[in-house]
Amino acid sequence: MGEKKENEISIFTGKRAWYELLLASIFFGAFIYMIVLFVYFAFIEVSIKIAIRAFVTFLLCGTYCLVYGFKFSATKNMLINLETNTVISRYIIGPFSYDVKLKATEFEYISFFEDRYGEFGTNLWYVKNRHYKMYSFEDKESAFQFSLNLSNKLNIDLLDATEKGNFKWVEKENIQ
Repeated sequence: MGEKKENEISIFTGKRAWYELLLASIFFGAFIYMIVLFVYFAFIEVSIKIAIRAFVTFLLCGTYCLVYGFKFSATKNMLINLETNTVISRYIIGPFSYDVKLKATEFEYISFFEDRYGEFGTNLWYVKNRHYKMYSFEDKESAFQFSLNLSNKLNIDLLDATEKGNFKWVEKENIQ
């Protein structure tokens, strides 16, 4: 096993629930079934009229199935390197992963807020007015705890922006 580095913060979302993976597999299976039907009608059972219908159905329903398959199976992990001020977001779908890297000069503060859909988000602010959207939560307490823990680890300030026009800096000493 590797040594844990003091200058790195890892945030893992964990595994998906069994029913989410079941739904994802159903959507991916339907997508593959639509590809097979399109290939069959376009190249084996050559009928232009049916092939066009299969293609249109594949575009509409196949896109829907693919997007929801990704939605129910994707997870997001983050790594924050304090030495280089780099945030790496890793999106994972099964054995495949995609990394998004963000290089910041200096982290300024963390804010948590309520969006227009009633969810609570967390942003990591850097370089004056630039920010990185980290995670969304269903309740305020989860967003607050995540933001508080991260601000303590990064040793930066925490801003409560859940009320529009009434932003408050959180006194972290009084909470613990």
